Amino acid sequence: MKRVVVFFGKGGSNFLNLIKKENNYKIIAGITNRADSDALKEKDLPPILISSDFNEILGYLKNLNPDLIVLAGFMKIVPSFIINEFKGKIINLHPSILPNFKGLNADKLSFETKKACGITIHFASEELDSGDIILQYHINPYKFKTYEEYHRELKKAEWTFLPDVVERINL
Repeated sequence: MKRVVVFFGKGGSNFLNLIKKENNYKIIAGITNRADSDALKEKDLPPILISSDFNEILGYLKNLNPDLIVLAGFMKIVPSFIINEFKGKIINLHPSILPNFKGLNADKLSFETKKACGITIHFASEELDSGDIILQYHINPYKFKTYEEYHRELKKAEWTFLPDVVERINL
């Protein structure tokens, strides 16, 4: 069974959803830089490291030796020394159709311009939001009157496709 570590942020909804949908994988730990993450309020979580120190995070990851690392809402750029240490074992969830709208606020920018709306799951590389693409799911922005409506649909797509990719990916 695949042993998975998930990096998550303020909301942590993808982290919680991955735990809920465990089938052919096991979430062995979470990593966040947000002590105020909503996910930390939940019960029965795997061990969680709360840290912004990437040297500490690297040591933690080396000790766990996961089969897969999932970046899902962790709003810090993971440094190249971690990417290289776990090359080919880190995937990232991004809220636009790459290569459009790399970095922060991609979901809002894509919705506002009505371009590249949807999600991309890709392998992490040293260059931000540029690794090999695993899956892209397009969402028609014209179906939604507000960004909030669009964002709810984006979350549904993330909660559907990320667990499926984690389950099916062969490393």
